[in-house]
Amino acid sequence: MSYKRSKKIKLTKTAKMLLSTLMIGIVLISLSFYHSDKNLENEIHEIKEEENYTLKIDYPKLANKKIEKEVTDYITEAKEEFLTTAENLKGVTQTKLDLSITYSLTSLFDYQALHVNIYSYTGGAHYIKEDKSYYFNPETGEEINLLNFLANENKLQDLSNLAYYYTVKYYQDENREYDDEWIKEGTSANIEHFSNFNLNENGLELSFAPYQVGPHSDGEITIMIPETKLKGIIKEEYLSIEPENVTTSTPQKRDLSKFQDKKLLAFTFDDGPSDGPTNKLLDNLDQYDARVTFFVLGSRVNTYSKSLKRAYEMGNTIGSHTYSHLNLFKLGDYDIMKEINNTNDEIEKIIGIKPQYLRAPYGNTNEHIRSLSNMYSILWDVDTEDWKYKDAEKIKDNIVSHAHDGAIILLHDIYTTSVEGALLAMEELKDEYAFVSIDEMIELKKANLDPTKSYFNF
Repeated sequence: MSYKRSKKIKLTKTAKMLLSTLMIGIVLISLSFYHSDKNLENEIHEIKEEENYTLKIDYPKLANKKIEKEVTDYITEAKEEFLTTAENLKGVTQTKLDLSITYSLTSLFDYQALHVNIYSYTGGAHYIKEDKSYYFNPETGEEINLLNFLANENKLQDLSNLAYYYTVKYYQDENREYDDEWIKEGTSANIEHFSNFNLNENGLELSFAPYQVGPHSDGEITIMIPETKLKGIIKEEYLSIEPENVTTSTPQKRDLSKFQDKKLLAFTFDDGPSDGPTNKLLDNLDQYDARVTFFVLGSRVNTYSKSLKRAYEMGNTIGSHTYSHLNLFKLGDYDIMKEINNTNDEIEKIIGIKPQYLRAPYGNTNEHIRSLSNMYSILWDVDTEDWKYKDAEKIKDNIVSHAHDGAIILLHDIYTTSVEGALLAMEELKDEYAFVSIDEMIELKKANLDPTKSYFNF
C-alpha cells in the first residue's frame, strides 16, 4: 500500500506576523465580550506603581456627559495634586505614598447616586478620605440635589440646625476639640454644604469634606441624622418611619362649636408633670368642661410618665419647657438644641408624638432661639406669680381680675395651691368663659402661627 507523506507547511515571517495579529485580535474581542458581561467597558481604570508611590483609579463612563465631565475633572484635579505632592516629597521621605480612587453607583429611590471616594496617603498616621457625590435622574439625566427630597425649600434651615447639632455631637462623642463657629458656617443653610448625602432606613447621612466643619487634619466628617428627626423636613415618601409602639389612647377631640359664643381662656401649667398636683387638676377638669396645656420639663417626664400620659389621653395639650429649665440666653446653640431635642424625645417615648409648642424658661427667647427650636413659641400675658404666693385665694383673684378673651394664664402644676387657685377661678368664671387648650384656642381663633414669633395671647 502506498501513501504520500503529508508536507509540513512552512510559514513565512510575514505570515507568522499576520497570524499573531489575528490571534491577538481574537483574544481582545473575547476579552471585550467578557468585560461587556461585567460592564467593565463602561469604566476607566488606571494603575501606576513608582518607587515612591502607588496609584489606582477607577471611575465610570456615564451616559450623562455633563456629570461625566464633572467627575473626570474632579478626579483629574485630585490626581494632579497627589502627583505634585509625590514629586515634591521624592527623596525627602522614604514613605511610599498612595492614591486610591474608587466609586459606587447606587439607587436612591427614583434617582441614581454616584459616590466617588478618594483616599490619599502622603504621610502621617492615616489616609485622608474625601468623598463627592453626584445625583441624577437616570431617565432624563436631570441633576438633582438634597432640595429634591425636602418637604419644601423653607426646610433647609431646619436641616441646617440638625446638621449643626449632630456635628457638634459627633465631636463631643469622639472627645475631640472643635470650633463652634467653624461648624456653624460649614452647616449653614446653603444647599452646597449638603452636596454629599445618603438617605436610608437609618436616616440622613451627611459627609463634610476636610476644611468644611473643621481643620484638614480632622479629615472628612460623616454624621447621621436619625430618621425620627426628619419628619416634616424630608418628604414623607422618602421616609420609612413607622408609628412607635406606644400604648397610649388617641385623645378624643371635643366638639368646639359649643364654645363659639363664649370668651376663651387658656390655663397653662409649667415645670411638671407631678404626681399629686397634676392629678388633682386632671381629676377636676371635666367638672368645668375644661382642657388645659402642660409645658413639661424633660427631666421629669419619665418619673411622672403616668401623669403625662393621663393628661394627654384626656385631650390636654402637651408642650415643652426644655429639659433642665436653664436660661437659654446663657447657652450656646448646641446646648439650646440639646435642651429642646432631649425633651421632645422623652415626651415622644410616653405619648407617641413630639410636641409642637415650646415655652422657654423665664420666657427668655428670641428669633434665633425660635429658629433653632423649629417649634411654636407660646408665652403668656397673665402671670399669677403662684410660685411666690403659694396661696390659692390670691392666685384665684389674680386670674379673675386679669381674665380676658384669648388670654394665656401662667401657672405651675408642681404646687397644690396653684391647682386649687386655678380651680377656684374656673368656678367663678365658668358662666362667661370656656377653658381650652392651646390647640383648641388656635382652632377657635382660626390663628395661623408663625414660628418666628412668640404668642402671648390670641
